[in-house]
Amino acid sequence: MPALAQLHPVSGRCACGRVSYACAVESQTCNCSCDLCRRSSGSAFQSWVNGDRASLVVEGETMTWQSSAHAARVACRHCGSPLFLFENDEPAVVEVCAGTIDPPDGITSARQSWQDKRPG
Repeated sequence: MPALAQLHPVSGRCACGRVSYACAVESQTCNCSCDLCRRSSGSAFQSWVNGDRASLVVEGETMTWQSSAHAARVACRHCGSPLFLFENDEPAVVEVCAGTIDPPDGITSARQSWQDKRPG
C-alpha cells in the first residue's frame, strides 16, 4: 500500500456508545462491495477510511474475529457495530468504518473496491 495521504484526527463510537475511539485518518473513503463487507454491514457496501494504526486509541469492550485469511474485523462486544478492519499485509494501517466517525465532517466518498460484487 502506498503511504497514507494527509491525516487528520477524528473520534468515533459504536451505536450503543460503549466503545469510543480516536485515530488519525485520511479524508477519503473506500466503499467496498465484497461479500464480507456487505454481510457484516448489512448494506450494499461498507465505507472505510484508512488510518494510522499507531494513533488508534480504543476505550470499551470489543470483539475481534478473523473474517478471512488476510484480515480481522473488530466490533463492539455489546451492540455488534463494526468498527475496524486490520489487514495482515498492512500492519501500519487500520481501516475505520466511516459511519462510526463523530461527526463525519471532512470525510468524502470517492474510491470504490470490489465493484463487480456490487448488487444490482
